[in-house]
Amino acid sequence: MLKQSLLVCSAGLILAVAACDQSTAPSAGISQATANQLAADMDAVSTLGSSDFGFGPSFSVGVDGSGVLATVIPINNHIVVTRQCPKGGEAKFDGTITGTGDRTTHSLTLHTVATRTDTNCAFDTRDGVLTLNGHIDYVGDLNIVNGALSGLQTQSHEGSFSWSRPGASGTCDVKIASSFDPATHTVTIKGDVCGRHVDITRTRGS
Repeated sequence: MLKQSLLVCSAGLILAVAACDQSTAPSAGISQATANQLAADMDAVSTLGSSDFGFGPSFSVGVDGSGVLATVIPINNHIVVTRQCPKGGEAKFDGTITGTGDRTTHSLTLHTVATRTDTNCAFDTRDGVLTLNGHIDYVGDLNIVNGALSGLQTQSHEGSFSWSRPGASGTCDVKIASSFDPATHTVTIKGDVCGRHVDITRTRGS
């Protein structure tokens, strides 16, 4: 009987230790804090400016079909823009920009529709370095008046990606939309990342 009691107690102790280890181990999924951070970091990597599209501060002089210098230039270009990720890898944007540019007022209105391809795109998180691979639909709107950002600048991401970090991996869906107010340097990001709802407000430089 004593031997049996010791076996029961030993089994209980092993189960208790295992339960303790499981409760303190990192989650195999994406935590809320990591989802928030990932949404902010993905949005920051996708922030594209006029120079990413080949436009300098004064914008190129356009020529219309008759050979006359054009003040307002229609824009419809294919773009490929590659951005480096904070901890290695890259995010490449392949798509189309449409809009207009005014060389007199140094103004641009651009609408971008592209596929964002993450290749070993790595971010630092509380749970370790998180590496992404996958394809995401990207839409962005840029508005510049007199050489400066004007009004809300918006962008969105929707799609799925695979992720990995030390000790865990998986696949996630993402659907987020953001806006940047240049007057207050405030970014607002809302949506869903890896099954977690995100609603973030932060500041960044112009």
